[in-house]
Amino acid sequence: MSLSFHINFNGQCQEAFEFYAASLQGVIGTVLQVKNSPMSQSASADWQGKIVHANISIHGMELAGADVKPEEYQKPNGFYLLLGLSTADAVKSAFSQLSVGGDIIFPPQKTFWSPCYAIVVDRFGVPWKINCGT
Repeated sequence: MSLSFHINFNGQCQEAFEFYAASLQGVIGTVLQVKNSPMSQSASADWQGKIVHANISIHGMELAGADVKPEEYQKPNGFYLLLGLSTADAVKSAFSQLSVGGDIIFPPQKTFWSPCYAIVVDRFGVPWKINCGT
């Protein structure tokens, strides 16, 4: 059995996964575009390069995603991806990357449970909590 997250993106899935790969040392697995799927026959020309399914592994966590049409897109709500890192510097580095163009909710700082903890919603609308576990 496995458990992972699947996030709908507003036409930015490939860009988001490339960003996560570069910023968080993620490893991209599958990237299936509309043009390479049975959906291609019914999709518009401007939608052919969008993502039907993709996955990426980030520090052992699998994240899957796909693009949805603008009229179907809803900003992620009610959850956060929790990224556990081993040092305060790693938390600050991840936060620095994820906060570019995003919304800072809680800048990196010491809390009663962690030497460094932060919350950010990245530029793709994905909410992250970043925690130092040591």
